Amino acid sequence: MKKILWVLIFALCVPAAYAAQNETGVIGARRQAMVQKYAKKITAEEFLSAVRNGNLTLIGQVQEAALFKAQDKFGNNCFHLAKDAATIQAIAAAARRLDNNYLTLFKTLRDQRNHIGETPLLYHVGLGKADTFEVLYRGSSLQEAVRAANAVSNKGAALVNTANVKQAVVRTEASDQSGRTVADVALANGLEDVVAYFEQHAPYLFTK
Repeated sequence: MKKILWVLIFALCVPAAYAAQNETGVIGARRQAMVQKYAKKITAEEFLSAVRNGNLTLIGQVQEAALFKAQDKFGNNCFHLAKDAATIQAIAAAARRLDNNYLTLFKTLRDQRNHIGETPLLYHVGLGKADTFEVLYRGSSLQEAVRAANAVSNKGAALVNTANVKQAVVRTEASDQSGRTVADVALANGLEDVVAYFEQHAPYLFTK
């Protein structure tokens, strides 16, 4: 008799449990749908403003990978406008979450030039910012060109002509439309660590 009673209790409880679970799932799905429906869509202007101001919270809320390609009226992208290294890292974290090709995106953003030919690195150095140098230089076409030039230069006198050609590529990568190099700008702004780096790895970039 007890066994039959337990079977009946189990038979009554299982459907109730499934119903409760299903109700929870439905409510959860509806809640998520409501959040998505009424969540504030971040515009390109708002995103770039957040980048300028270092608003890491808003950057972390980005849900559209297309925003990372936004530019202001001067052709500056989000790496150009980033307030500091922490802001660039926040952009990178959001991009990793939303874009499977984030490494290609980072390379594009680092190398992209504004309307006067400044890469984000040159733009930041021009503003006297030193904390963003490593994150903007690492993985850029400028870094690749410097490495390639140094690899040839280290081979000796036999490859002088090749070294000169590769150094010319470095100067192109390091300069804006006016011919200013990132090394010259760093020197003018007193960025000692950046100056020291180029003195060691690409001294031919100092034209003044």
